[in-house]
Amino acid sequence: MSERKAVIKNADMTDEMQRDAIECANQSMEKFNIEKDIAAHIKKEFDKKHNPTWHCIVGRNFGSYVTHETKHFIYFYLGQVAILLFKSGYITMSISNRTHLTGDKAVIKNADMDKDMQNSATDVAAIAFGKYQMEKDVAAYIKKEFDKVHSPAWHCIVGRNFGSYVTHETKNFIYFYLGQTAVLLFKSG
Repeated sequence: MSERKAVIKNADMTDEMQRDAIECANQSMEKFNIEKDIAAHIKKEFDKKHNPTWHCIVGRNFGSYVTHETKHFIYFYLGQVAILLFKSGYITMSISNRTHLTGDKAVIKNADMDKDMQNSATDVAAIAFGKYQMEKDVAAYIKKEFDKVHSPAWHCIVGRNFGSYVTHETKNFIYFYLGQTAVLLFKSG
């Protein structure tokens, strides 16, 4: 088993839990090659070890803006792969053909939200892409707009290369593309 060197970029988490996250990520990367499978494994392990509800994003090219519980957030790299792991909220357990100002059609890959909210998500994303160049800024804009209009706590990931495994509130999830860029928007907490 080859341990990859972890580079922690940001953390609000105990040192012990940080070590656990890095160890879990290394094990996941040994077992799986696909980003969404790595993310699923880490999320499920943290749900078991540290109680629900954890969310995990794994990838080489994404920006994010999320709300997390205090002492339950880490963003780090293992080699070239970024891992975002955070806990937010307790959870009880579609197609759009609109063309936006960007000239791109929103292609909805998966959604658990009503049509009006889907249209709102793709419209807000199109505005964000028109205002900002950096993915993290686009994600921040979308998240803040949805927090304002649909109450907190929304989480947004924007990028061209990432996998995810998250838990969301019913009727509060969408994953879509605008052009070549994916947008994952969900509410939890």
